[in-house]
Amino acid sequence: MEQRAPIEYQTPDQPSPGAGRDGSGWTIPILCLGLGLIAACVVIPQTEANRRLYYERQKLVRELDQIHQQAAVNEAFLKKLDTDPQLAERLAERQMGVVPAGEKELPLKTVGPDQPASPFLLVHIPPPAPLPTYQPVGGPLAELCRNEHSRLYLMGAAMFMVALGLVLGGKATTP
Repeated sequence: MEQRAPIEYQTPDQPSPGAGRDGSGWTIPILCLGLGLIAACVVIPQTEANRRLYYERQKLVRELDQIHQQAAVNEAFLKKLDTDPQLAERLAERQMGVVPAGEKELPLKTVGPDQPASPFLLVHIPPPAPLPTYQPVGGPLAELCRNEHSRLYLMGAAMFMVALGLVLGGKATTP
């Protein structure tokens, strides 16, 4: 009789002879890269929108402060006009184009050559200095994520990476 070689059984602790060569080493990096790109495509545009809203908010706050200052100056002028009869008389004379004898008109800055000088320019507060133009931040990935068309292709590639990682990462089991 012929002798047979003993059958060796593998325990779960022992790796199989071909382990590590089935390509499963790329599964986690490909999955992480794909999920990271999807996250970048979602987060970067929203962050950019938030930054732009903050910029617009700063612009509106500056304009609101200027309006509050203008309202305070106008209120002070109206109170002074209410309590100072000489100011009210001079303002009325100026409005009607009447100059008392022996006096001359106070020269005021004109807005334009066709517009007459207004005494209300005395209480005018100039608008705030404009903010510098908005500049988005980021690098090439942020540029790709901000553009709708390239973001679509980038998300498609990222989903393909996730699918590739899921499909190629599994081991074949033999019963």
